[in-house]
Amino acid sequence: MRIFVLGNINSGKSYLIKNISKILPNYDILKIDDYRINHCDGTLESELKMWHDFPNEIMKYENAIIELSGGGRVSDNIVKLLDNNSFIVLKLNTDVKTCILRNKNKDFSLIPYPKEFNEPIEETIKRIGKDMDNKSIEKVWSKALNIIEVFNDSNLFDLPLIQYHLLFKLKSSLSDYKGSLFTFGSTGRGMMKNTSDVDTYFLTDVPKELLFDNLKNQFNEVRLMADEFIIRENEVLLEINYINDINKASLFYNRSLIANPLKTILKDDYNIVNNLINFSNQQFDKLKEINYTIERLNYYVESLPVLIKKNDEYKYFFHNNIVVHEYVKLTAFLNEVFDFSYLPIQAKKYLTDDEWNKIIYSFGDDQNIHYKIVREMSDIIIKKVKDKYDKE
Repeated sequence: MRIFVLGNINSGKSYLIKNISKILPNYDILKIDDYRINHCDGTLESELKMWHDFPNEIMKYENAIIELSGGGRVSDNIVKLLDNNSFIVLKLNTDVKTCILRNKNKDFSLIPYPKEFNEPIEETIKRIGKDMDNKSIEKVWSKALNIIEVFNDSNLFDLPLIQYHLLFKLKSSLSDYKGSLFTFGSTGRGMMKNTSDVDTYFLTDVPKELLFDNLKNQFNEVRLMADEFIIRENEVLLEINYINDINKASLFYNRSLIANPLKTILKDDYNIVNNLINFSNQQFDKLKEINYTIERLNYYVESLPVLIKKNDEYKYFFHNNIVVHEYVKLTAFLNEVFDFSYLPIQAKKYLTDDEWNKIIYSFGDDQNIHYKIVREMSDIIIKKVKDKYDKE
């Protein structure tokens, strides 16, 4: 993976990179000013040559952290050499006044800038600051899989650097196999955190066994469960859903609320772009989801007295957990929350402690009393949801 650290002069890019290296210690570090010191002599000719040579130097490294301001011709030349979605950008936002203040304690005499570049350093900082503010950086670096804004007080250990490292490592591992690799969930939305799983689909006709053997050679811990590859590395979970039919990805891709399907594609041998755009544009049918959830809730609540008669306490426990899940979903719907409806985020907040204590079944509880409580709670939530949405 290539990580580009962009920011103003004196914004703290070197300090940021030093901390990134603690997370990704095996990454090479390339700094444009270091390259100037080693390859330029202060002439305009050597500077113009550097604008082309530095981008080519970057392409020699598969895993690297690259530092530069992010604007100008050299950035254009770098981006031209890169494939879409083949890198990420960390955009360091530091106040212009802070950058100018730090300039008093920094010696630029060792960096051979051409004499033709006679703009005062403070004016250069102000100009770069305007570029940062007017989103021109986002335009220049639009091929990035994600542009993440970072501030001086940001905790780098909160960033999903390991997640992105694994994602690009997966892409590299599958490069020799015909297929389409794309993301969904928080990965597809570009909203991963350091606690996020990495969710992917791989559409291919390559036998699972062949892929499994290859992945085992690339990653430390790989398991295959039915049609899902499970990879755990550095306490991060990477999931690869193996599919032969693109339509199998439709539901979860749609419910992932993908804003830009183009930013979910890492490898596309089957030209699935239009499929993913169609999946993301499918309208969510709230009433259909509500009715289906009510049906499931009723079905599993109605199964409980039968299980009491059968004296099957474990199955009672298991079915009641499904009851809890459907009940929580309806409570979320009642609060007009339909995002990620298959598994509401932070779902515990939808019930009070008293409701949780009543609806949860623990082994040894009186099942008849528990069933009556669950039946009553379910009837109440179903009525509330129907009263709210039947008019629609």
